[in-house]
Amino acid sequence: MSLWTNGSVDAGTELRRVRKTVTFNGTANRGAVGVVPLFTVTGDVIIALLVAFCTDDLTEATPTATLALGVTNNTTFFIGATTATGIDAGMFWIDTGPDANGVALPAGLKDILITQNIIGTVGGQAINGGILRVDCYWLPLSADGNVAS
Repeated sequence: MSLWTNGSVDAGTELRRVRKTVTFNGTANRGAVGVVPLFTVTGDVIIALLVAFCTDDLTEATPTATLALGVTNNTTFFIGATTATGIDAGMFWIDTGPDANGVALPAGLKDILITQNIIGTVGGQAINGGILRVDCYWLPLSADGNVAS
């Protein structure tokens, strides 16, 4: 059964989930200033839901480390630069002010059409500790549409 059941979705086109867990340690692709690869996107896809949850407090090498969530060529497409130390265990990171316990998913993290890789971007200083889990629920729009971690 599809998430959308209006009859326009092909039978067998089920909502798909891919998960990426990042353990930050301050090295390239894992917390150094620059890109943290999350999901590789091919073709055209619709991101039904994109949810980031912190399982271990993010820490920084020195003050001013930030983390943004976006796509290649638009690093803040989903979430703007957020102070890394404000993203703590048990919090959903869905905007620049992470939330504990529960929160409504904002429009910018659901029903989004993309053709670019999903990335995190570390700014200011390195993020040298913590764990972030990112779940992406998606559907292909083109024959080659795919999202992989």
